[in-house]
Amino acid sequence: MKKKEKQELHEKTVAQLQKEVVKVEKELVKLRLELRAGKLKDVRQLMSQRHRLAALKTIMREKELAQ
Repeated sequence: MKKKEKQELHEKTVAQLQKEVVKVEKELVKLRLELRAGKLKDVRQLMSQRHRLAALKTIMREKELAQ
């Protein structure tokens, strides 16, 4: 994840971050199913989405603790 993307995430509200977390989790499920079915060509997508999810949850937690 690029610095610019992380900065954009820091500007979002907790509610917006929660929506993004749900979206990324759904994408992860889809990618895992494709991987098991042998249809996923780019395995890095899976790792990329996991890293994105971790960043989202970290930023969300930071905002919760700051309140």
